[in-house]
Amino acid sequence: MSNPYVIKRWQISSQPIDEAKNHVVIEGRAGGLISWLLSLVQISPIVKMEINGERILFNEGSLEGSNTRIIPLENISSTFYGYAKPWKEALVLGIVLGAVTFGIGAIIGVIYYFLNKHLTVGFVEVSGVYNRIAFKRSVIEGQNIDENQARAVVELTQQLIDARKRPSAATA
Repeated sequence: MSNPYVIKRWQISSQPIDEAKNHVVIEGRAGGLISWLLSLVQISPIVKMEINGERILFNEGSLEGSNTRIIPLENISSTFYGYAKPWKEALVLGIVLGAVTFGIGAIIGVIYYFLNKHLTVGFVEVSGVYNRIAFKRSVIEGQNIDENQARAVVELTQQLIDARKRPSAATA
């Protein structure tokens, strides 16, 4: 999997939130100060997931181009979320730098840990294709999304999928 993106936008609502009638909009950019500066002129690698009552739009872009998938909700077999905590890397970094800098490196290890925890939200198509976005905390954008918010996205998406698969009263 590629490096986690930094969250730029995270919106979720049981009611449509925009003119496209999306209930979920998640958008991210590549991490780092240079990527942030490039994003100001819209040339940074991005990822975007939009979910409405009919489909999921999944877009990944890079400096070379972009790839967009439009998947009907009926073609989603499952949704998932999870998180990873880089405690091993932070521990090693803290010990090594702590030994060299007489303890100050331990603080760097703690900062590394908090800035590099990442969250994954995604779905699996009936065909077996995995679509996922891994995000980490954004210091510049001020976004800090946790696993409870990721779970809310997955649960709302599953409700939309279930509603789409249920026969309506008009067709019964």
